[in-house]
Amino acid sequence: MNIFLSGHSSFDPLHVQSGYLIWSAVTFAVLLAILYKVGWGPLTKAIEDREAGIRDDIDAAKKARADADADMALYKKQLAEASEKAKQLLDDARSAAERAKATILEDANEQADSLRAQAKREIEAATEKAMAEIKSYIVDVAMTASTKFVAGAVDEAAHKKLVDSALSKAGELN
Repeated sequence: MNIFLSGHSSFDPLHVQSGYLIWSAVTFAVLLAILYKVGWGPLTKAIEDREAGIRDDIDAAKKARADADADMALYKKQLAEASEKAKQLLDDARSAAERAKATILEDANEQADSLRAQAKREIEAATEKAMAEIKSYIVDVAMTASTKFVAGAVDEAAHKKLVDSALSKAGELN
């Protein structure tokens, strides 16, 4: 009953032929059973494997994220500690520099005071020596003058000459 072979040109798509319908349903059911037995198991296993792989990847990504967050926190902590240590080192260096500066200034002041005291002692010693020399010279002049005065009567002109002589000798010492 093929309408294409029989030459009939009246084809009604709404008309259902029961023989084709039964064979189509039987063929569909047989193919469905074969696909269920042969194809359904591997297909569901592949889907389950893929789901497990995706779940594992998500878990690994969460773990990697947690590890990265922990590493970031550790890095920030170490950075803060290093910054604090550098600040402490700078403060220690400043303190050491201030102590060294104070020590150097104190030593320099002590040395300057010592040099001043030594110079003052040397000046006083030189002054005392000069005064002793002047006294000794004056005593010598006075002795010479008194010896000459006692040895002979010195008139006023001779006395003046002796004093001028003594003063000129005193001027030569300077």
